[in-house]
Amino acid sequence: MNASGSEVRLSKNHRLVYAIVQEQGIGTHLAMADLHALARKRQPNIGFTTVYRAITRLRDVGLVAEIAMAGADSAYYEPAGPSHAHFRCERCKQVEDIDFVIPAAVTRALAAQMGGEIASAIVDFHGRCARCSRV
Repeated sequence: MNASGSEVRLSKNHRLVYAIVQEQGIGTHLAMADLHALARKRQPNIGFTTVYRAITRLRDVGLVAEIAMAGADSAYYEPAGPSHAHFRCERCKQVEDIDFVIPAAVTRALAAQMGGEIASAIVDFHGRCARCSRV
């Protein structure tokens, strides 16, 4: 089932990639190279393109969240879950979850101001993590 509650049919390879993302859990941010390496441990002949297609489908049906952050070499993936923001350390490149969402009243006001609709809001923070700030 996806986030909207409808049944999603997944191939064997899609189920493998989904299981890997689920096992890592919310708060673990996997790059494509990480996903491919983990998939190859279970299925040595799986290709990078197969993993890429699987993660794209999982993202498109709402089972996996894609995190595209400015300055990052690639997107990161995590299980779909409650809305939250992300922080990326500019020094060590670590990505962390932050328990923050833009209040609904703010998005409603912005939508009214522009005369349109806001379907979602993505918040990314950048700076130095606690460990790198001490260096």
